[in-house]
Amino acid sequence: MLNIFKMDVYRFVRNKTMYILLLLFCGFQIFGTFMLQQYSQEAEQGGGVAVNRLNASEFMQYTMSQTPSWMLLYITVFVVYFYISEYQSGFGKNYMSMRRARIYTVFSKMLISAMFVGLLFLTLLVSDWIGRSLFFENTTLGDLAFFVKLLIGQFLLHWAFAILILCVSVLCKNMLVSLIVGFVLALNIPGMLLSALESLVNGLNISQYWLVNTLVRIKDFNHAGETIQTLAVAIVAMALFAAIAVRYKIREDLN
Repeated sequence: MLNIFKMDVYRFVRNKTMYILLLLFCGFQIFGTFMLQQYSQEAEQGGGVAVNRLNASEFMQYTMSQTPSWMLLYITVFVVYFYISEYQSGFGKNYMSMRRARIYTVFSKMLISAMFVGLLFLTLLVSDWIGRSLFFENTTLGDLAFFVKLLIGQFLLHWAFAILILCVSVLCKNMLVSLIVGFVLALNIPGMLLSALESLVNGLNISQYWLVNTLVRIKDFNHAGETIQTLAVAIVAMALFAAIAVRYKIREDLN
């Protein structure tokens, strides 16, 4: 496990695509804050959210609630590229004859995904601080405890989505197909279909437990019930999609 993880970390650190994605995300996040500032007065006059008055927690939740979630798109591109590029190179055949190595490579990719999600959140925090200080002259943090809980909850949800995309990549074994499926998931089309199904079936209430719906919904982490539901959705999603990926990887024919 350790040797496989070391090899993946080496690839991760030397992966130019990862740095390009982070730079693009930072630039577009700051540009997005600039565009919010351009239309904030009109939106406020129309009864919308006063974006310039939001603290760090409120601003993060507001931007994450917008569809499509750009963070999910960047996660999709990175996870698919990182896994499929190794698979297509045939490097995995060197050690995949061992059953445990197949399991360890999935767990290793999960840890690498967590590292990328962590860097993406660090980039988000920096770019939001730069954008809010430049265009809104507002860098208030708000309640620190709430902010920490928000970061933990959203990190777990985004990591769970990364594991979902890893599972898709393991199953599809094709970069284009995996990207298409990932974009469909990031655009939350399954969540929209579940909501439409709920409108047709009385008493059905499952869309709130769908991963992406939970991710984009504005949450009150001071409410114990909502915090528990968020953590439960993230943990169940991680366990489910990791189990599917591992099970398929064990039975995978590499010839």
